[in-house]
Amino acid sequence: MTYSLPTTLITAALLGLVGLQAKAQTVSDFEALPLPGPDTSYLESIAPVDGIYPFESGNARYYGKLDFGGGYQAQFNYSNRTDTVTPGYSNQWAAITGKGADNSAQYGIAYAETDLTNFSRSVEEGVKLTGAAAGHKVQGLYMTNTTLAYRWIKANYTANSWFKVIVRGYLNGARSADSAVVTLANYGADTMVLNTWKWVDLLPLGNVDSITFQTTSSINVTPYYFAIDNLTTLDGICPTADNIAATSVNENSATIAWSSSIAGFTTNYEIVVDQSATVTPAGSAVPVTTTSYNKTGLSPNTLYYAHVRAACDDGSFSAWDTASFRTLPSTGIWNTQRNVLEVSLSPNPATDVLYLHCGVAVDAVVYSIEGKALLSANRVQQVNITALPAGIYLLKVTDAAGTGKQSTIRFTKH
Repeated sequence: MTYSLPTTLITAALLGLVGLQAKAQTVSDFEALPLPGPDTSYLESIAPVDGIYPFESGNARYYGKLDFGGGYQAQFNYSNRTDTVTPGYSNQWAAITGKGADNSAQYGIAYAETDLTNFSRSVEEGVKLTGAAAGHKVQGLYMTNTTLAYRWIKANYTANSWFKVIVRGYLNGARSADSAVVTLANYGADTMVLNTWKWVDLLPLGNVDSITFQTTSSINVTPYYFAIDNLTTLDGICPTADNIAATSVNENSATIAWSSSIAGFTTNYEIVVDQSATVTPAGSAVPVTTTSYNKTGLSPNTLYYAHVRAACDDGSFSAWDTASFRTLPSTGIWNTQRNVLEVSLSPNPATDVLYLHCGVAVDAVVYSIEGKALLSANRVQQVNITALPAGIYLLKVTDAAGTGKQSTIRFTKH
């Protein structure tokens, strides 16, 4: 039988400086891009000469388009417009939030041109990944409606109407197997028109060198506009193992569990459990394909260190992260005449009071798992444990009549 070891009994061992990785995430937030003043956008601010106008933010390149003497503006744009009220195409470059995803001034806007072969959707509008981002995973981005689309939908949608954006990934021209579908409006059982920034997870797209956006709607004349912000590229980063903890500990075994520092990022790991009080382990690493590992063959009442690092699919490794734990003792009070006295406890785990169920009066002593006596009570049927911190303890009960019968039971305090 195994018992959970609370995190209060686990000491995180940052026993050395962890080297910073050369690679890092990059956020495309549009903030460093120039605009001539408030309440304007890039495509509106350039000379009205027809053509394609690229701009870059972070490790992403976007493409804006002017046509018909600059009177037609399409594809990608960036804006600092704040008008969340005015409907119509005179206000086509404003997000319904009036600001960026993190309350910033600037954000991206897209008008996805209609697919003339199928008016219920747009063509795919692409963003090229650049620099360290190319060929690697994209963590995600924020999306919301534009004021134009939001006001048009509120005025025209009826039951069963919907508006969505499909995000796809490409690598060397090949499309990813997975895609992300973002619902911007849905008039169904739970009617919704998105008017806040929504995070979109793009990790399922895998390694990509470009991503595309395609709008689709149940109503062909829906304005195919949407807003984006904080496109986060991982640039080949290999996430670290966070929150390492011994979730189950016995005398001779422990289960080590952890999480990825990047939520949703799945990868392989390496683990070493040893007695090396350093971040980098001394023993040989064991490959692990999940975020937990059961280590057996440990010695009782011994301090161990669990060292974990990620092994990413490009052959790189994260830095090691380390946490310590101690196995339970197997000597002393732990093995003293176990179960000679028939007694049980309730509740277990407990918060305030332990109730003792026994056919005779008993004396009780509560010990730490290291064997230190913490409190005692004579001739009792219950023990008040309110003063104890959360953790695992041992309760030794002895027949108060002096028969020598006793038993030791493990319990958990919440």
